[in-house]
Amino acid sequence: MDPSRSPATPDDQMRQAEDDTGAQPDAGLLTVDFRAVDLGRLRSAVRDRSRGWGLAGPRLARFVLAVHEGCANAVQHGGGRGRLVLWRRADRLCCRITDEGPGIPAKWHLDGHRRRDGVMPPRGLWLINYVCDQVRLSSDRTGTTLLLDLRIPAPYDD
Repeated sequence: MDPSRSPATPDDQMRQAEDDTGAQPDAGLLTVDFRAVDLGRLRSAVRDRSRGWGLAGPRLARFVLAVHEGCANAVQHGGGRGRLVLWRRADRLCCRITDEGPGIPAKWHLDGHRRRDGVMPPRGLWLINYVCDQVRLSSDRTGTTLLLDLRIPAPYDD
């Protein structure tokens, strides 16, 4: 893809975002299709896998909460189910949450990092955007893809 040209479609934009964060994992992939009944087990699996990859303390708790919120939104607003893919790339945790719902209104889309335009997204998206280092959202009438990215601090970082 020509880096001087903006991707044409939401799918192209998401593929570019995944390339930017490292779509090919360094460490084992966690892929789960989920429904509402699965959210508790999914939250535990994300916590355990993230902890195993070096995330700890409050940063771990906040990341698990952000992922859970994205998955709960997929269930509530995205057709009752979704898919989560979690991977580690170097010193980053990356998580992709997808659903097949009607999409998110454009006024709540994120700008690739943190909003600065004064538009307040719904609380779940606000929380996700606050916790993660980078958030990408692609949404249209066929569904939504949310890509979360969080740096894993070195053991000596505080």
